[in-house]
Amino acid sequence: MWRVTLAVGIALLAGCSGVFPADPTAGDTDPVTPAPVPTSSPDATVPVPTSDGGVDVDRLLDRHERALASRSFHRHVEQAGPQNTLDVWIDREREVRRVRRRFGPISDDVVLANGTVYTNVRDDPDTPYSATPATPNTSLVASPAGRDLLRLLMSGTEYRRVGAFEWNGRPVAVLAATNTGTPAAENGSGVQRSRLYVDRQGILRYVEHVERRPDRPDIDARMTVATGIGRVPIPWWLEDSDPYSSGSM
Repeated sequence: MWRVTLAVGIALLAGCSGVFPADPTAGDTDPVTPAPVPTSSPDATVPVPTSDGGVDVDRLLDRHERALASRSFHRHVEQAGPQNTLDVWIDREREVRRVRRRFGPISDDVVLANGTVYTNVRDDPDTPYSATPATPNTSLVASPAGRDLLRLLMSGTEYRRVGAFEWNGRPVAVLAATNTGTPAAENGSGVQRSRLYVDRQGILRYVEHVERRPDRPDIDARMTVATGIGRVPIPWWLEDSDPYSSGSM
């Protein structure tokens, strides 16, 4: 497995306000999927792993990661507005991957395809990208499915199932944090709202998490996951070497 970990993965919530990703077939100019507005569907049965009367978070994250391990998908994370985002696109069939991190006016963008890592060069107008050979251990992000980030957000939070709905044509179970509204620590930190929308395959389709932290930047994060994408959107700076246009594709 290729591994060239981009310094965007876990560090997204450290230091700055944080991060989070995905709309169905998102391109560079596509709008971000809004918060879900589900339609009640009493017949929507979605299994959720439980333990001691609550949601088993470890098993929930294991199912999410396993479900995405063999699927093409787009994961979009947004923290405190569209100026702080992370996008991860994975095309399993053609082995094309892309990771884009935006923080204010700064954007880091990397594409992995055909055994080559293409990195956007921001400070040289005559050189839009650099190309380096990938190795068997090259990866663009430490946790493509977002497990590390989700574990960080959900750490110490208890969840219960509060409903099942039909959302975007698929049944989802809605899980809500039970320990909200009151500080969880002596410094006044505490989860204000945390909801997870999980489907029958175990994929966390939508996550929202709001946490107040007086001694650190607050967290206000959204994550969406779309599967079955047709292809990874190729950025403008790589159009002359579009991996989908090459003979190997």
